[in-house]
Amino acid sequence: MVEQPSVPEDRLADWRRADDLTDTPFAAPGLTVTARILLYEDDRLRAAVRERTGVDRSWRFFLATRLELAPSPPVTGALRGLVASRASRGFADRLEDRGFEAVERSDRRSLRVGDDDARLFGYDARCRVDGVTLSVDGWLAVWAPDRTFRLAGGAYPIAVVDGDGETADALADCLDPSAFRAELFELIRGVG
Repeated sequence: MVEQPSVPEDRLADWRRADDLTDTPFAAPGLTVTARILLYEDDRLRAAVRERTGVDRSWRFFLATRLELAPSPPVTGALRGLVASRASRGFADRLEDRGFEAVERSDRRSLRVGDDDARLFGYDARCRVDGVTLSVDGWLAVWAPDRTFRLAGGAYPIAVVDGDGETADALADCLDPSAFRAELFELIRGVG
């Protein structure tokens, strides 16, 4: 069993752990990749939107993953690149599985996480809910602090781009993309 990644529990007080699963995203002769994934959803935002609109769904999520490769190869630049590339594609698929549309990778850069430089991928997407279309940002960081890889990221709405009426207005009032982004990056940096 893969050990769970450590997460900044104190910063997740208003979040609910929605899932804790172990998966094998890749297996081939000579190499097996096993992932332990913790998924959190923002209950505070969910409650605020539900109270104002009656719409009950998850609006922001955060995930932290620990990958183990067996047998454990040396962590080389090539391996980091391969894991980051696969993780990036997998994260885009996860966004689509959660109902996001028009998912596109929009950014790639480095992010300092502890003593490591993580590869950070940004995504743009859309989400349609109750006749309202929202623009969404997603981020995924990939790094290997101790010969096991970590993935951490999430997504959050940034703006109402289409839709009229009370639901659109109430949603727009609940969005704080700068704070959402800052909190997500803080959570990412707290994963070990």
